[in-house]
Amino acid sequence: MTTQSKRTPLSDAVALTEILDPKLKTNCIQLQFLQPLSAENASAYALAGNIAVSSNGVFSSNAAMKRKLHLLYGADLSCIITKQGDTQVITFSASSIADRYALEGEPVFDELLTIFLDCIRKPNVQNDAFDETEFHIQKKNLLDSIEAEINEKRQYAISQTYKAAFQGEPAAISCFGTKDTASALTPSSVYAAFLNMLKTAKVEAFFVGPEAKPQLAESIRSVFAAIPGRCASDFAFYKPSPIKPQPQTVVEKLPVNQCKMVMGWKTTCDDRYALKTMAILLGGTPSSKLFSNVREKMSLCYYCAANYLEYKHFLMVDCGIETENIDTTKTAILAQLDAICKGEITDEELESTRMCLHNTLHGIGDTASSYINWYFGQMIRDTNLTPEEEEQCYLQVTKEQIVAAAKSMQLDTIYLMQNQEKETETNGNN
Repeated sequence: MTTQSKRTPLSDAVALTEILDPKLKTNCIQLQFLQPLSAENASAYALAGNIAVSSNGVFSSNAAMKRKLHLLYGADLSCIITKQGDTQVITFSASSIADRYALEGEPVFDELLTIFLDCIRKPNVQNDAFDETEFHIQKKNLLDSIEAEINEKRQYAISQTYKAAFQGEPAAISCFGTKDTASALTPSSVYAAFLNMLKTAKVEAFFVGPEAKPQLAESIRSVFAAIPGRCASDFAFYKPSPIKPQPQTVVEKLPVNQCKMVMGWKTTCDDRYALKTMAILLGGTPSSKLFSNVREKMSLCYYCAANYLEYKHFLMVDCGIETENIDTTKTAILAQLDAICKGEITDEELESTRMCLHNTLHGIGDTASSYINWYFGQMIRDTNLTPEEEEQCYLQVTKEQIVAAAKSMQLDTIYLMQNQEKETETNGNN
């Protein structure tokens, strides 16, 4: 890549990573507020983030904010709520066309940056509370998001698996919190949460664009330097989940036609390159063992895929199946993992896995978000690798390492979503 990148600490718990790529036609700025995920505060922080970027003290309604962004050639300003293992991530994001594409060469990004930072230094607040109108709009949106989680059945099944697998750990909590905690929020309680987030969260700022913005670092530094009592504490991004003494099976009855099954394994192995390679070989490509055998040859499921959650050392396989195929599919999935444990890995399978990794790594830079995700990963791992260097690490993984990674897996959790009108006896289910 011809990319230039530089990470600059702005204070003890604020840093800016600048990523410059001449081929880009847009500028993107993100502020990521990182903090331990908690059931008590998840909803408040999520709502605070959404309110903060919907309006500010200058553009005091979402309608006014959207009109202004429209004038900036359709610039975008949003809040993204996610979680990474035990960490809640509240991301303020703004993007615009690069200034050189403006009709009159206007400083589009500078104006957008002022609006963006005003969402922190000049929030839409009266009497120590967020604006009532914007609060109620965003609160309804948050409640709708929480209630809608169950509508996307595949993702819901995965979320329910996390709750069971990581019970008692922050990773079990939704990044949006719960309906009860969200319903109890008020304009003043959410504003208090917003101030606490500004004061205590670790902040990672990212800028992605075709050319440097010399005043950007100082602009961001001054915003956080002005926050009274700011003191962010360190916390661990990676915290492997304890392995259950015996695998747990959770069955949930819902009005669905297609059963969902998610199987989860935990490991004490810390060879991330071998673990990721093993997961892709198992179920990450159309030529993987799960896809080729369980889905195609045996026709047991509509989809069957594997994914490795690095933050928690957790391997997950999720599939959509007919209820009568639950036991057969479970056995077939275990057989594919066992085949890897026995070293039954063909050169073609390994080559396909490496090609998948190659394509993924060489796709970094196609979008601003792919750059940010890459450098965010480097930050939390405390590494400084290029995608090309990372690929070399994967290419050095041997079959023996893959076998060792597979053997380290211990079955921990099985989640089943079944049609509530069908009573099917499944081994281990009550």
